[in-house]
Formats: sequence, structure tokens, C-alpha cells
Amino acid sequence: MQPIVSIALRAAQSAADKINYTIENIDKLMDEGDSREDVLKKAFEDAAWRARKAIRNAHTKHHIDSPQIGMEESREWDGQSKWVVDVASGINNIKAGYPGFLVNVSLYTKDKIDVAAIVDPMSEDFMTAQRGRGVQANERRVRAVYAPIANATASLQTADIDLITQWHSRTSELRMTGCGLLNFVHLAAGKTNVAVAQNLSPADMATAMLIAQESGALTGNATGAPVKMDSGELMAAAPRLFKHIVASNMA
Repeated sequence: MQPIVSIALRAAQSAADKINYTIENIDKLMDEGDSREDVLKKAFEDAAWRARKAIRNAHTKHHIDSPQIGMEESREWDGQSKWVVDVASGINNIKAGYPGFLVNVSLYTKDKIDVAAIVDPMSEDFMTAQRGRGVQANERRVRAVYAPIANATASLQTADIDLITQWHSRTSELRMTGCGLLNFVHLAAGKTNVAVAQNLSPADMATAMLIAQESGALTGNATGAPVKMDSGELMAAAPRLFKHIVASNMA
């Protein structure tokens, strides 16, 4: 594992450990007088601080941003490197006490994502991706898997009933994870054949693109058209299947 990937994974796992502890002990923590929402908010902030510390100990010249605790700018910034730490991808699942949420730690160089580490706090499974070096799930190299459309499993995150109906009619199985980024983790790991998500956050959009492309998948919007990074909409599948999807959309 490349050193920069190891740092990203160390940061993500440090954050995931805090969230795992909180979820497993949330009833006890609530006995101290805080609401579930307050307990989770504190846990997210603490988890983000832990990830930031792991990164800062290794890189003093990088900016570090987080939706949970904001931006920490380096006084010695190298002019190109920024980390993004989101410890609550799939936050609605976390709040509901439902599995399927992730810690997402990524490194950008000149605003282009280069490295990502994703950890599931409950299962402790992890995935890493580095531009030009592929994707690993639990340190095993993985790739997107082809299946004919009629036999494919599609993982969706959308509130668009028409889109859900469309995929239900053309594939063998649908999965609704409640976490858009998790769809692309499952795709890259070969657990599903198509991943579709709408309303991805900018951090999740960039990470989903990286792991999809590095796992050998093609990407587009929900219809297969070129991706607009600010749209939050992404679809990915192995090349042969992706081309079949696009062709059937045009038929």
C-alpha cells in the first residue's frame, strides 16, 4: 500500500472507531442527558478531529476540510494539496440506527481527487483507491463485474419513482442502500453490477467517480450522458454493460 493511501486509511479508520463506539454505546451515552442527535453530533465532530489529527501528523503542508468541523488551512500550504474528511456519508442511515454509512477521506491535488479511503464503521470493511493504481477492498484488488442487463443487480439511491420503476423492469434485482457512495463501493467490489445515485455530496461524487473508474467501470449521469460534477448524479457499470444500458436508453 502506498504511504499516502496508508495515511488516508489510518485517518478514516480512526474516525470510524469513534463512530462505531458511539453507535454501540448510544443508549448509555444518552443516559447522561443528551439526545440521540446531540450524541451523534458530538461523535461526528470528534471523529473528524481524530481523522484530521492523523493527517496533520503526517502532512503539515496540506489543507484539511470537513463538513463536520470546517477547514483547517496550513500556514505552510504547498499550494496544491487538500484533504476532505466526511465522517457521515449516509447520515440518514446513521440517524435512524440503520446500517449502511461510511467514513470518506480523500486527498485532492489541484482540485483533482487522487486518493480515497472509505471505511464502514460497523463492519470495519474498507476500500482504498488511488488514481492510476486501481481499487482494493480489504487489501484485495477488485474490479467491477459484468452481467447482462436482465441478470444484473442494480444499487440505487434516488427518490425518483420513475427511475426506480425503470431499473426494476430491466434488471434482475434492485438494492436501495440509503447511502449513494455505498452503491459505488459495492459496484467496485463486484457485489452489484450497476450503481446509480442522485444528490451525491461533492465529496461523495468525487470519491464515487474515482473508485468506479479505477475499478474499470464507465461512468455517466443516470441516462449515461457525460457527467456534470456539480449535478450530484452518477451511474456506473462495467464497460460492456454500461454500453448496453446507454444503447437501450436510446432505443
